[in-house]
Amino acid sequence: MSLTAWVFLLLMTKVPPERHDGSPWEEPRYEAWRRYAHIASAIDTTCSDAPRLPRGCNTTKCCAALLSAIAIGESNLARDADEGPCYRVGPRYERRCDRGRAASVFQCQRISPLVSVSDLFASREVAAKQALMVASASLAKCGKLDPRDKLSGLSGRCIDGPGPWRARYALWLTLRAWEPPAKKEPAP
Repeated sequence: MSLTAWVFLLLMTKVPPERHDGSPWEEPRYEAWRRYAHIASAIDTTCSDAPRLPRGCNTTKCCAALLSAIAIGESNLARDADEGPCYRVGPRYERRCDRGRAASVFQCQRISPLVSVSDLFASREVAAKQALMVASASLAKCGKLDPRDKLSGLSGRCIDGPGPWRARYALWLTLRAWEPPAKKEPAP
């Protein structure tokens, strides 16, 4: 199975598109499937073309699991976070996408003057590369912390203690070992 296919099945299993039913960013199933396939392809391309894999990864599958964990944890693969702009109408939604400063399913913020927020929405590959760069830096820079805090650098600095990075780290560990459910044979 190709890495793209593995990531696509992982995304469809962990965050089925029907999870967004009734949300302001709901979309037809076939569009969600196509969008998930593009996200999976961007993750595959980014990890396959990476000059160096993140600390703790010795395979592109591990790298893909890391980016998938970030995408799932940060945005739940919501359409508005992926395609932009993030839905921010009403008091329940005003904080989405870091109050409008973050873009893509990876919720990247602009860290280079050469990459704008609109660039991050326009190209999943650009967003995936930026997410991988930030995650790799976090794993290296925060490497001496409790393992659960190694992704705290996603917040901008290493933090030794509870935060959403612990959920991303736990999800990464789970996804590294994930395999698609086996096909069930029809009963005779």
